Amino acid sequence: MPKDVVWDRDPHTGAKHDLLRKYLQPWAPILLSRFDSITYAEGFSGPGVYTKGEPGSPVVAFDIFAEALLHRPKQIRMVLVEDDKRREAELQSQVGKARARQPAEVNRRLHVSTHVGECHPVLLEQLHAQGCLGSPLFVLLDSYGGPDIPFSLLQELGKHRSTEVMVTFAPSFLTRFAERDERHRSAGDAAFGGTQWHGVFEQPPSQKFAFLRDQYRDTLRRAGFSHTLAFEMVDEKSHVLYLIFGTRHELGLEKMKEAMWSVDRDYGVRYRDPKDTQQQQLALELAPNTEPLRRILLEHVGKSPEGMTVAELKTYTLLETVYKPGQVTNLIRRMRDASAVTTNPHRVTADTLVLPYVRPPEKPAAPDQGVLF
Repeated sequence: MPKDVVWDRDPHTGAKHDLLRKYLQPWAPILLSRFDSITYAEGFSGPGVYTKGEPGSPVVAFDIFAEALLHRPKQIRMVLVEDDKRREAELQSQVGKARARQPAEVNRRLHVSTHVGECHPVLLEQLHAQGCLGSPLFVLLDSYGGPDIPFSLLQELGKHRSTEVMVTFAPSFLTRFAERDERHRSAGDAAFGGTQWHGVFEQPPSQKFAFLRDQYRDTLRRAGFSHTLAFEMVDEKSHVLYLIFGTRHELGLEKMKEAMWSVDRDYGVRYRDPKDTQQQQLALELAPNTEPLRRILLEHVGKSPEGMTVAELKTYTLLETVYKPGQVTNLIRRMRDASAVTTNPHRVTADTLVLPYVRPPEKPAAPDQGVLF
């Protein structure tokens, strides 16, 4: 955890904020078109600014919501919790500067409250007190890397169908310290909601991070978030950070993936798909490399000798990979043309059945009739 009030923004953080921006930009207008009030909350808000003046996540969110309210006479609440009094004071200052850039009408509709205290129980107490639970709610739990978010908090948030969460954690903390330190191990138990994650101690070094990632996705599902999406972010120094998104709505997954694939490449961060056994890093480009998705779908189809429809493969892609369903159809065509799969019928539509390719048996050679002289 940083000791100073304000610190340098690392590449992971820059990419996370870009992802947050590109998710909230459609999230707010969509929900404000259907609801009179929505809420954004953070459990680890920080000071709202970095040493070079870059805005923190609360200010990023504030500016997006202010823009959305220019066009819709609705209400947005922001509930921000920070456990350091100095940072909370700086956060108030940064929010004040953001307010000064907006018209009075927007400021009347955009309600921001900052609170000093630990993420749990203060965040939940404030969401209850302000009547935010049960209405559309996005909760960012961007901790300082350790297992800082108790499962009990996730359970309370997951009771409400309209709540979405994004949680970050650095897996190296648990793999480095928890096996020999009972205090860190207990913190992990509280975060994962049990001891299942202890299996990480039996994993080979190359599999430890992936094991924790999958365990945490299961933790979110047990908390009530039926759909989860894991982003493995890798910076230029190969430091790994996981972002785990939880929702009950497939539309939320689609919008989060659209945001992911549009993150600015200048941050020097790459993703890896959790399902790709070769762990290829993905460059986020306009025409992304879908080779990892090809491997993933080949393996998935291979487990179903009776075949799977393109529609089923799109759903699998949405729910289980970092790729978008819209990337599936053209990929299946290329796989068919390369004799990697068979499609029935030949034309690829949502109802087309995709089967493992079986090479036809070679025709036996004609018997040698000999030569008559």
